[in-house]
Amino acid sequence: MKLQELLKKYEKLAHKYQLDEHAVSWMIMELSEMQASEFYLNMNQEVSLSLEKKIEDAFNQYHQEEIPVQHILGFSYFYGYKYIVNNQVLIPRRETEELVEEVLMIYDTYFNDQNVDILDLGTGSGNISVTLSLETKDASVDATDISEEALEVARKNNQVLGGNVEFFISDWFSNVQKTYDIIVANPPYIPQNEAVERTVLNEPHIALFGGTDGLKPYEIVLSQAKNYMKDKALIAFEHSMYQSENIKALVEKYFTDAVIIQKKDLQQRDRMTFVGIGGVLK
Repeated sequence: MKLQELLKKYEKLAHKYQLDEHAVSWMIMELSEMQASEFYLNMNQEVSLSLEKKIEDAFNQYHQEEIPVQHILGFSYFYGYKYIVNNQVLIPRRETEELVEEVLMIYDTYFNDQNVDILDLGTGSGNISVTLSLETKDASVDATDISEEALEVARKNNQVLGGNVEFFISDWFSNVQKTYDIIVANPPYIPQNEAVERTVLNEPHIALFGGTDGLKPYEIVLSQAKNYMKDKALIAFEHSMYQSENIKALVEKYFTDAVIIQKKDLQQRDRMTFVGIGGVLK
């Protein structure tokens, strides 16, 4: 079977079973061990029987066992970097790349002339903390998670990608000992009883669900953050597209004099809130 025929076969099956066709195409490309340009230039190439079998097995895992494609492959791309992922960590999302991009722009504008301490709360795979470490010049990056299994994944990513992040276990601020210029968090924000796709349920629930209304982690962080922030500092959150006004109200409850900027993602969904104190954000 030619590569083009095999690709069409599984794209049709993905459509039939209401699966993510793009994810299936990406999985086939990665299993073929080709770069995108090479993959599409070799559509008329015959596929080996061993590769056909590997793709069939992977598709069945995705379709029948509802295992996310990234877990089948064992990795996901984030901000141009290849991150190890497994069922102990949340799969990095595109909107989180936008959060990191915004943080880096704020860093360049308000902090670029000084040594900066950054804290990533609930780091998971380390995608936020390691990327910030790789993309900043003079930043010292710490990252926490309540899960030791997640921290093992994050440490591997830090080592493989050449980051310089210090990881430690902490339930939000419980083991944090210093103050920071930038605190970043992408907390679990799905309300406890909200329905989600079954493949998503294969990700760690502790990284998905944020209490009854999805706001509990934000209240915890905001209620304690002042104790761990420098006089000039930033808090950056990713959150549900439905919680923008509620997040803003929580910020105003604990930071009466802060500058609050909220931004949409590329899909025009309310996804990010930035809290500036001491002259950060205008």
